[in-house]
Amino acid sequence: MARRKRILFFTNSDFGQANVVLATAHALLHIDPQVEIHIASFRPLEEEVKSTSAFALKAFLHKHSKPIIFHPLDGISWGPATFRPEVGVAATNDLNPGLINSAKNILLIPSVMLPWRPDEFTSLYRQAESILADVQPDVTAIDPIFTPALTLCHHLKTNWLVLAPNTLKDFALPMQPNLAMLWKYPLVCSALPYPLPWSLTPLNILLNLVAAYALLTNPRIRATTAHLRRHTNNPNLSLMTANEMGVLRAPPAGLRVLCAISSDLDYPLSIIPPHLVPCGPIVRAVGPVEGPLREWLARGRTLYVNLGTHLRADVVEAGEMAGALRDVLDRAEAVGYGRLQVLWKLGRKKTVGGEEVERDRFEGKWQGVCDVLRPEIEDGRVKVTDWVDAEPKAVLESGGVVLLPPWSDCYDFANRVEMLGIGRWANKEAKPRWKRDELATCLEDVLFGPEADKIREKARELAMRHPESAGRERAACEILASV
Repeated sequence: MARRKRILFFTNSDFGQANVVLATAHALLHIDPQVEIHIASFRPLEEEVKSTSAFALKAFLHKHSKPIIFHPLDGISWGPATFRPEVGVAATNDLNPGLINSAKNILLIPSVMLPWRPDEFTSLYRQAESILADVQPDVTAIDPIFTPALTLCHHLKTNWLVLAPNTLKDFALPMQPNLAMLWKYPLVCSALPYPLPWSLTPLNILLNLVAAYALLTNPRIRATTAHLRRHTNNPNLSLMTANEMGVLRAPPAGLRVLCAISSDLDYPLSIIPPHLVPCGPIVRAVGPVEGPLREWLARGRTLYVNLGTHLRADVVEAGEMAGALRDVLDRAEAVGYGRLQVLWKLGRKKTVGGEEVERDRFEGKWQGVCDVLRPEIEDGRVKVTDWVDAEPKAVLESGGVVLLPPWSDCYDFANRVEMLGIGRWANKEAKPRWKRDELATCLEDVLFGPEADKIREKARELAMRHPESAGRERAACEILASV
């Protein structure tokens, strides 16, 4: 029997990075049951890999399919490494964007791209080297911010590509004609609007200069490179980062970067560099919501509030959001919108003294947050929880989007939501958090405002243009074509 095609993924374990890997692995098992899939990542992702594998094998029931093989990495993933206090990202994320604060955030871009200490990086490089030698893949797909594996595969000149949850804009701006990245497109982390008004162009140019200075002078890359060279006895090793994917330097010959977006969803670009492959949204395959939550969702229209994995609200911020939800519920009743219920995934910060809050127990000051919505909570119309076990996509249906970007690249997505006409950027004034009145107004606009029907129709049109499985299948086919 012929040897199976072997595909190896290197990814951080943070879901923002790993979800495109899990989605594509599912599609690979569907398209080519003979493929052998390996995923190397940190231990927190192991159960999700097993779950993805089991779900795919059950869905396709092909006798030749094999489970995904997981290779654990010892160390710290990108997310926890980035949010360590000494890196400074967590503190700057809480700053209100503007010239000084945005510049502070931009100066940390090299640390975000390379959050590991030199010894941690070298250890991950060595582990990746061992896994690559053991697996001997036909092609390797790498998370664009898992720099140890990027560096290894680039150095060895193995057959590799990048599988990115990123947009085209993230890599393509330097290639736009007439220096458009300076005057046309808001810089990541800037929180500037799109289209960019001429009055804000000088600020955008200045922030671009700050970014160039940070990327060219930050000592982090030099220190890590020197440490890696010493401990590998290879004076010619150079780090391969996202900078070398077209951001600062031309990408290596033949490199392909699979992006989880299509050109009609991104900022309008005059040039899409040939090394970028727009796959469309790469979304995980998940089963339907089951059990009590499914029955509850079937009761009526649902407003789903989900602030992601990393964002944690304090009591004051949660109180502002509770007030906004209170206003929306009252307004919905006043305008005859019908029964509206709320599923609120409220990630909370630690309480005073550093003790973790107990899941789904809202006591002390947290009780006051829930009291704002107490009648609906007792009536079963509002659910407040620290975690929703179901995947967001399993809960969501076609509808408008209200976005609350809390930091850095999230502001770009708020611009896209309004550019596409599918929702509202709901903290333009209060960023990086939110205020009751502004949030409530945007929620009302999307749910039952004068343009609500138009917003929902545009969301449905987008969903029809981009079927749920199309992006992951495109990425899978591109990877198979590289074998």
